[in-house]
Amino acid sequence: MHRLNRCLTIAAAIAVAAITDPLVTANAQQPLFPPLSQQSETSPSTASTTHAATPRKRKHKRRVVRRTARTTPKAPPVQVLTPTDPNDRLSTRLRLGDGVRMWRPSRKQIGVSYAPGGSDASTPGSFKFIVDRAKLSKYLMGTAPYIKRSPVNAKAVVDTAQATDVDAQQVPAKIIPEINGAALDLKAATDLVARSIEGDPATVHVVLPVVVKPAHITASQLAGINARIGYFVTKFNPGDVGRTQTVRRAIDIIDGAVVPPQGVFSINGTVGERTAERGFGKGHVFINGKMEVQQGGGMCQVATTLFNAAMLANLKIVERRQHVRTIPYADPGRDATVYWGQKDFKFQNLSDAPVYVSYKTTRSRAVVSLFGKAVPGRNVKLVSHYRKLGDRHYTGVFYRVVTNPDGTVIKDKPYYSNYKWTPALDYSR
Repeated sequence: MHRLNRCLTIAAAIAVAAITDPLVTANAQQPLFPPLSQQSETSPSTASTTHAATPRKRKHKRRVVRRTARTTPKAPPVQVLTPTDPNDRLSTRLRLGDGVRMWRPSRKQIGVSYAPGGSDASTPGSFKFIVDRAKLSKYLMGTAPYIKRSPVNAKAVVDTAQATDVDAQQVPAKIIPEINGAALDLKAATDLVARSIEGDPATVHVVLPVVVKPAHITASQLAGINARIGYFVTKFNPGDVGRTQTVRRAIDIIDGAVVPPQGVFSINGTVGERTAERGFGKGHVFINGKMEVQQGGGMCQVATTLFNAAMLANLKIVERRQHVRTIPYADPGRDATVYWGQKDFKFQNLSDAPVYVSYKTTRSRAVVSLFGKAVPGRNVKLVSHYRKLGDRHYTGVFYRVVTNPDGTVIKDKPYYSNYKWTPALDYSR
């Protein structure tokens, strides 16, 4: 009973407060929820209901990156030194060069100072410089390695711009001129620079004197060459280290050889004796009916490759010897053997232009190119045949047929070869 009376008392107090509250009185005429007909999709009630029913997607603000134009910082203004500045004349940079490179030391760096009575306060023409030659020489000594350069010989190469078929017998060629070598003449350079500066304080440019090292082969020596007239390739085993060393060394020596008109080329005369001191390795050779490992083994492949290229170039073969047995890098009849002091390979250039020998190696190939004067319309065909007559017995024939521009056909004297050997010369023994 008491609890009921208490609840009624509280309810009466709340009613009195509602009547006296102006906010409640002002909104008393407005319903809590408007009729459904007055509600829209954008009404607060609908919005709250929608929000409660479906989670609102979180909107991500797009990040705006403001780009500012990059501006190159302005270069500091050039400082103009006054005559009274101690860094004026002695800090002036000179130009010392050999015609290829240029160095820009200051006067102070190379030991230049005022002669007695001179200073930065002196007017032009009223002072002299003196040069510490020891300091100047030390500076110039540092430039010597950059000035030193080895000469580069002139050479003939295939003219790729004119060649339509690089596999043709006669391919257009061009001559790349030589480049002379040079070395700094230190004593003369020191004297010249010192005298120039001491004689004329206004000197800022001196050409350093050099000793010219002329190339061995010049473009004038290759005049008349206009085509690659012979080309041949053989393969070798780079795993046979000693033999490969000999092949590469001999080819490096032959590369760049020039055979003048009517001149004779000799393998032994060009390469020289094959010794360890000259960089040759050891390889198998056939001698006295046996197979031995000797210094210079592998020279026969160098000669064989050149023999085939010379045949294709229509050069006269002066000397050629066959092996005692067949070889793996050329067909029977197409080989040429050499041995220091006994056997040689030679050819002669009967044309009116020089012949340039370009001889290179790749990882496993020997590549020779012969350059000379083209004969338009001439065709050279190499013919070779061989037969096996028995175990370790072969015969071979090798010759060329030349068709001249006027239609005449010339068949050269064939090279007949007979190979017969014993098991002592077998590679697999």
